[in-house]
Amino acid sequence: FEVYGISSATFHFEAHGADPDWQRCSVVKTHELPDDLPKSLLSRKIIYLIRDGRDAVVSLAHHRKDIIDASSEFETNLKEAIYAAEESHFGGWSNHVEAWLPHAHLVIYFDDLINHPIECCEKLRSLMDLPKPDVVRLPSFESLKKGQPEYGSGKYINTPNLAEKWFRKGASGAWKDEMPPKFQDLFWHLHGETMEHCGYALNQTSVALKNPEHKGKLLIEGNKLNDLKMDGIKRYLMGLILAAKRFPIGEQTVDVLISGRIYSISEAIELASTSALPVSKNVFQEVKSLLKKTLPERTYNTLARAFPMAKRNAFLFPFRLKHKEKTTLRSLNYDAVLLPLPQHYQSIKQVSFNRLVAVIHDLTHRTHADSHESNNVRLAESGLHWALAHKADLISVSKATQSALAQQNIASSKVYEGVDRRRFHPIPNAHLLDLVRARYALPNTSFILSVSTLEPRKNIPRLIEAYSRLPVDLRHKYHLVLAGTKGWKWKELELTVQCKQHIHFTGYVREDHLPALYTLAYGFAYVSLEEGFGLPVLEAMACGTPVLVSDNSSLPELAGDVGFFCNPLEVDSICDGLRAMMTDNTYEIRIEKGMKRSWQFTWRRAWIETVNVLFPS
Repeated sequence: FEVYGISSATFHFEAHGADPDWQRCSVVKTHELPDDLPKSLLSRKIIYLIRDGRDAVVSLAHHRKDIIDASSEFETNLKEAIYAAEESHFGGWSNHVEAWLPHAHLVIYFDDLINHPIECCEKLRSLMDLPKPDVVRLPSFESLKKGQPEYGSGKYINTPNLAEKWFRKGASGAWKDEMPPKFQDLFWHLHGETMEHCGYALNQTSVALKNPEHKGKLLIEGNKLNDLKMDGIKRYLMGLILAAKRFPIGEQTVDVLISGRIYSISEAIELASTSALPVSKNVFQEVKSLLKKTLPERTYNTLARAFPMAKRNAFLFPFRLKHKEKTTLRSLNYDAVLLPLPQHYQSIKQVSFNRLVAVIHDLTHRTHADSHESNNVRLAESGLHWALAHKADLISVSKATQSALAQQNIASSKVYEGVDRRRFHPIPNAHLLDLVRARYALPNTSFILSVSTLEPRKNIPRLIEAYSRLPVDLRHKYHLVLAGTKGWKWKELELTVQCKQHIHFTGYVREDHLPALYTLAYGFAYVSLEEGFGLPVLEAMACGTPVLVSDNSSLPELAGDVGFFCNPLEVDSICDGLRAMMTDNTYEIRIEKGMKRSWQFTWRRAWIETVNVLFPS
C-alpha cells in the first residue's frame, strides 16, 4: 500500500467478518483454509506467505492474550495453538501449509519479506500489474508500531490503537526466547515433518532427493487399501501414499492400482478411508472361519486363491468402486511400479513399466513358516521369486530384513517405515481418554499395553506367563491389557486364577482410538518372535509410552537406547523386562527420549527414500 499504492481487503470468519469491499479489491488477504473460501477467491492468482511455524504459534498465543482475551494465559494459548484441536487455529500450522501449497502460484517466506521487502514484492510482478515502487515510502517497523498505519492499527474494525500489539518485534525467531523447551518439543513432534518440507531443520541431517526434477509416472500397487483389516502392510501403504499427497515431488504423477482400477492419490485415500470404517466382524469373516474349520486345507487354499481379498471386497462393497471404470492395464505405460507386497504380483502382470521396485517386509514365511498359513507361505515365496525373475530392485524396511535378504545373496536398499506424529502423540483431551477407557473396559489402574493380532508370532502366551510370575503387588498396580483381534491358530488361554482379574482383552480397537489407548498406557510390551519392522513400537513411543521389546530382528533398531529389552523365548527374561519397566526411576526422561527418537522415523523420509530407489537418476 505504501510503496505501490495498492489497497487490499481481508476475508475471514472472525467476529467482524470479511471486509465489505473484498470483491472489488485486486488483493485479498486471508488466514482461512482454501476449502472454506468462495470459489471466486480460489480462482485468483495465489501468493502464499510461509512463516516459521514456531513464530506463528507464539504470535497466535500473544494475539489471544493481548487482543482477544486478556484473562487467558500465554502458555495455555500456546499449547492450544500447537495442538489446534478440532480444526481450530485455521487448521493448525502444518495442515494450513499443506492445504495451501498445492494452490500457490508463488511462495514467499516471512524471513525474506522482512529482510528484502522490495525484492519479494517485485516477484508479484509475474502475477499482477505493479506500478514502479516508491521505495522512499517504505515504512520502518517502528513507524508502524508507534503510528496509525493503514493496515494493522485496527481503525477499520472499530478497535483503534492496536498497532502497538499487532506489531510486536519486527523480527523472526522470537520463539527462541518465548517458547519453553517443552513446547518446542511438542511443536516439532506435531509439525516437524512439514517444517522440514518447507526447509526448516532441527539439528539433524535431512534426506534429499537424488533427482528432484524427475517428471516420471509412478504406479503403486494398492490392493491392500481395499482390505477391511488394518494390518501392518495396509498401515505401511497408507503411510506412504499419505506422505506422497502431503509432500508432492515436483511434477511427478503418482497413481494407485486397486482391484484392476487406476486411482489418483486422493481417490485412493478416500477409498481406503471407507474400507477402514470400524468393522468388528462381518458375514464373510464368519463364513471364512467356518470353511477353515470344515474343509481340508488344500481345498480351502484353492478357494482362497480363487477368491482373494480384493475380489471379496469388490463383491461385498461394490459401492466403493462403482465410480471408477475398470482400466485396460495393457494400455498403461509407467516409468516405475512400486509393489508394496510381492504376494500381489498378479495385479501388475499386465502393466507396462520400465522399472520395478518391490518392498520386502520380512522373511518370516521362511524363518517362521509354522507361524503362517500354508497358502500365505506359498504366495509370499512365489511373489519373491516373481520379483527377482523380473529384475526388481528390492526395498527392505529394516536392517534386520536387509541382513536376512543378504544372507540369501539378495541385495536390497533399506528404507525405514515411519510414524504419523500428527496422529500419534500424547492425547490431551480428557473426554476422549475417558471415552476410550470406558469403551474398551480398561482398568482404572495403570496398565501395560500390548497391541497386535493375537497369533503365534506375536508371542502373547509367553507374555501372559511372564506377567503371571510378577509379584502380586505389581500385578495389582499394573494390569495387562491385550488389544487386537484373534488371529491364526489363536486359542483361548486358560488364565491362572490369580491373574484373571489383572488381564484384559479389548478385542478390535478402532484406528482413531489407538493414540488415546497408547496415551493411557503406562508402558507398552511388544515381545514378538520376529518382526520385519514393528510399527506399533514407534506409535507407542510417539504417544509418550515407554516400550519393552524383543532383543531380536528389527525391534532394537526402533527402540535404540530408550527401550527395555528381553529375550522373547525366555519367560523369565520377559518377566524381568516388565518388572524393570514398572519400577523404572527414569520414567519421565524415558518418555521424552522415546518421543524424540520417533522423530527419526517419518513417512516423509520414507517417501523420499522410496522415490530415490524408484528414480535414482
